Amino acid sequence: MSFNLYFVRHGQTIFNHYERMQGWSNAPLTDKGISDGYAAGDRLENIRFDGAYSSDLQRAIQTAEFVLSRNKQSGDLKEPEQLQQFREQFFGFFEGLPSKKSSQLVAEKNGFKDMDTYSDLMTNLSQDEVMDAMHAADPTGDAEDAQMFWARVEKGLAQLRRNTREGQNVLIVSHGTLIRNLVAKYASHERAAEKPENGSITIFEVSDEGMKLKTYNDTTTRW
Repeated sequence: MSFNLYFVRHGQTIFNHYERMQGWSNAPLTDKGISDGYAAGDRLENIRFDGAYSSDLQRAIQTAEFVLSRNKQSGDLKEPEQLQQFREQFFGFFEGLPSKKSSQLVAEKNGFKDMDTYSDLMTNLSQDEVMDAMHAADPTGDAEDAQMFWARVEKGLAQLRRNTREGQNVLIVSHGTLIRNLVAKYASHERAAEKPENGSITIFEVSDEGMKLKTYNDTTTRW
C-alpha cells in the first residue's frame, strides 16, 4: 500500500516575523501569513484530498482552512481534523524568546562553540541532537527531547496509516521544525538543514517500506 502526504507549513505569524521561538505558543497569523495559506491552496487546488488534518494550534488550523477553501477537487472537505500529534516541537522555557538568544543559551549550556543561531544548531547537529540539547539546557526540563517528540509524532503517523487507503492524498498543515525533523529522519540531514518557508509544500510517499521524500520546501509548483 502507498499514499501521499502533502505537508504544508502554516502561514507566517507575528512570532515568525520577529524571529521568536514559537513551539506550542499560539501567535496570530500576519497579513502575509494569511496570503501564505491562500497561495498554498491555489497551488494545490487540483489535488483531490481524501483526508485533511492539521495540528491543534490555531495557526495551523487557520492555514488548513485557507488551503481547503481554494481546493476544487475535494468536495465538501473544508475543515481539517485536528491532531495534537502534529504540533510543533515544544521548546519549554525557550517559548517566546528571541530565536538567537535561545540558541546562544542552548549552545552555552551544552558547550557548543561558534553556534550563535538556530540555523547554526540545525546545520552542525542532527535534528535529534538539537532537541536533546534544548531539553538539557532548559532549566525547567519541559522542552521536548527527541524521544518525547518522536513518541507523539509516530502515533500521529500510525493513525494516518490506519485511516488512509491505497493511492489516497492527505493534507497535513503543520510546522517548520516538525517538517524538518521528518525530512532529516526519512531523507537526509543536508536537506533538512534548509529551513522550510511559511506556506511551503513538502510531499512524502508512504508505503509499507517507509516514507520517501518526493518534494521539499516547494513554494512555486502548481499541482
